[in-house]
Amino acid sequence: MKIQYENLDYQTDAVDAVVDLFADEFVGNVDDVGFSLSGGGHFGIVANQLLIDDDKLRHNLSAIQKRNLDRIDRKIDEQNLRDFSVEMETGTGKTYVYLKTIFALYQRYGLSKFIIIVPSVAVREGVLKTLRSTQSHFYKRFNTNRIVFAYEGESRRKISLLRDFSSSNELSILVMSIQAFNSDNNIINEDRRDDTQGKMIEFIAQTQPVLVLDEPQNMESDLSKSALNKLNAIFRLRYSATHKNLYNLVYSLSPFTAYNKGLVKKIEIASVVKEDANSRTFEIVKLDFNKQASAKIKVEVKQKTGEYIFKTLLFKLGSSVFQKTKNDKYKDLYIEKISEKGVELTGGVFYSVTEVKSADKVDIFRVQIRETIKNHFAKQKQLGTEIKVLSLFFIDKVKNYVDEEGLIKQIFEVEFEALKSTSNFFKNKQTSLVHNGYFSKTGKNYKDTKGNSKSDKATYDLIMKDKERLLSFSEDTCFIFSHSALKEGWDNPNIFTICTLNETLSVMKKRQEIGRGMRLCLDKNGTRIYDSSINKLVVVPNESYQDYVSTLQTEFDESGQRGITPPSKKNRTTVRFKKQFATNDVNFKILWKRIKHKTKYDVQLNSDDLVIKMVKNIDEQLEVKPPMIKVEHQNLVMEDDKIKGVYSGENVGSRVNKQYQVQNLTAALEQETGLTKATILRVLKGIDCLNSVFDNPQDFIRGVALIIKHTLKDELLNGIQYYEVDDCWSMSLFNDIETYEDKIVPSNKSIYDYSVFDSDGEKKFAQSLDASENVKVFAKMPPWFVVDTPIGTYNPDWAIVWQGNEQEKLYLVRESKFVNDLQDLRESEKYKNSCAAKHFKAINADFKVVIDTQLNDLIQESTLA
Repeated sequence: MKIQYENLDYQTDAVDAVVDLFADEFVGNVDDVGFSLSGGGHFGIVANQLLIDDDKLRHNLSAIQKRNLDRIDRKIDEQNLRDFSVEMETGTGKTYVYLKTIFALYQRYGLSKFIIIVPSVAVREGVLKTLRSTQSHFYKRFNTNRIVFAYEGESRRKISLLRDFSSSNELSILVMSIQAFNSDNNIINEDRRDDTQGKMIEFIAQTQPVLVLDEPQNMESDLSKSALNKLNAIFRLRYSATHKNLYNLVYSLSPFTAYNKGLVKKIEIASVVKEDANSRTFEIVKLDFNKQASAKIKVEVKQKTGEYIFKTLLFKLGSSVFQKTKNDKYKDLYIEKISEKGVELTGGVFYSVTEVKSADKVDIFRVQIRETIKNHFAKQKQLGTEIKVLSLFFIDKVKNYVDEEGLIKQIFEVEFEALKSTSNFFKNKQTSLVHNGYFSKTGKNYKDTKGNSKSDKATYDLIMKDKERLLSFSEDTCFIFSHSALKEGWDNPNIFTICTLNETLSVMKKRQEIGRGMRLCLDKNGTRIYDSSINKLVVVPNESYQDYVSTLQTEFDESGQRGITPPSKKNRTTVRFKKQFATNDVNFKILWKRIKHKTKYDVQLNSDDLVIKMVKNIDEQLEVKPPMIKVEHQNLVMEDDKIKGVYSGENVGSRVNKQYQVQNLTAALEQETGLTKATILRVLKGIDCLNSVFDNPQDFIRGVALIIKHTLKDELLNGIQYYEVDDCWSMSLFNDIETYEDKIVPSNKSIYDYSVFDSDGEKKFAQSLDASENVKVFAKMPPWFVVDTPIGTYNPDWAIVWQGNEQEKLYLVRESKFVNDLQDLRESEKYKNSCAAKHFKAINADFKVVIDTQLNDLIQESTLA
């Protein structure tokens, strides 16, 4: 198999962005420069030469930024005028692009000395592999040979390699890691006593090389910067998907652009999560010791609705976990100690920062591994013998795979044996041959289940160097296990599933994980495949989809993706209340007179009828699910610099078989619902499904409590009556509003000089009101204008004066909800809207909920004639 390289438009744009920087200037190289090192040695050095003044360079740089960076701030960094950044999402051919750039610079300008600086062994091997596999491709394109010098270690025999690089007349590419020259102890920085009589770093510096920095965010320390400066670069090119600092950005292919243009695989998250309301969740997400010790911890929080969700909250020393969560599982628990090792709770219960406590860890791992194998089998069946499928497992304890009794290796082999009969492709495969692992610095050989020795060297060559062999059907290995060795610099286009088997909080970023499999796949002939139905990467994490996406979004935000502006950075502004207009406008004065009145409400309930309805609803609606490990599937969508998911299904991974003790059932329901013990007992005696409490006690309690609350809420709504009181809202409460500039639109007909909006729907609605000839005046109602309801206050959106053709004026109160169907609203919203309708009916005001931003439903079917 031989990988077939193409000339893609976006890659050509990235190459041109660099090459055009030096347009219309003389550049080239100087041959046989007379050069003497201390001691009198004389050698023929071939050095790059670049004759371009700073003004011309600024002019070219500005033109290129205008050409390529339409959404990004175009900035010229005067402090680093000879540094240029190219931003390319992982999997879009960054290495290929900078290699092609090297050839283009040589062909167009004669620049011949290039040093590619890499941050790690994995990146170095990836670069050298790409150099080998692109040799004939670039020769055909540029009719040029190149010499590659791989400086791979601290060896004195490598010194001759550096000499050869410096004196070569041909296109010369030196590949070396930053660690090879960033210390005084490096051989390259030693004073020589042979015929060179000096430091080799000074020898190389005389070539005035072009530096190509691969993943430069790893070279931002003072030590690295000092080392890079010693190389005396004629200019520096920086390539990464996650730059720490952008020096004169000339091209950007963001992750959102690459994803939506189909330049990388689409992503599906198959989250493996345990559903067991009876266990206590307490997972350390982040520790902070900047000012005072604090911890971000994932806990289960009880909402006002009575439902429970997982949230990451900030805790400080002495914090009450119960007060923050309102969840009885954390009752009487306080944060007693926060250290670098973890968090201690009341009673000496300690949660380590390096371990997520889970009694079902083995079961979760098993479901993850099984899901990965099943997905792998299904994908290989879909692709047949045209495309080989690979799967990658990230583990955080090497011994779980390398050791003879390694937990993860054992689970994999058992699950593969159990499942392989379901696959025609794999049913005759030997289990020990289909998986392999690469772990840097293990320093040991290990044996498979058949006793065959597997050396790190053989595995290293297969995974790190021989991509074509790994992609070939002649090689059985298709499941790859690694720790942190396979991150930046390594990827494989035929990775279709990535499984993260983490006992601990992962130190590898989500973007690093998914980046190993984002590249579009290759068929058996090495040809790139662009079919979107094939190019899908499935990620199998042992955390919820919401947590995974939230972390991924944070990583995108922190990496400096443009277009995302934190609220604290937005410009604040003041929206002025047009007092003279509001107090003198006849239309608004009449409108205000109609809607300003306050009300109170009474509720009448029949307790016997209420209990009967509660019993009926519990028997009909209660569904107690036994504890399980579930797999939730979501397809990732990237829109407007935000990541969200589209639900695509779920399945049971395994059941959790446990015996539970049921204690204080009535007391728990009393606390959850607020009903008396006598009423709770009447309900429990009346239901037919009481025995289901033993299947899952907490799920039973929560389910019954929610049904009781919903029943009570419905009965309250049916029995609630509003009546007008001798009190009203005063117009004097209207004041100026502090808000943000990007949350307002100009308005002529509002009682404010601008309309404030919270959503795009509200913005369009306000613009429609202002543009309508039928609207005489309107107001976005201030937050103090509220209606009391049994579940909290309600604040309506709009007050409007409307007059159609030859119609009398209508004085309206409208709630705008931008959904396809009002039934899609949350139950609490529906309830408050119903209460609002009764309030406004009591004061003889016209109220309605509308969903059309174009006002088509504004006056249809009004609640009052």
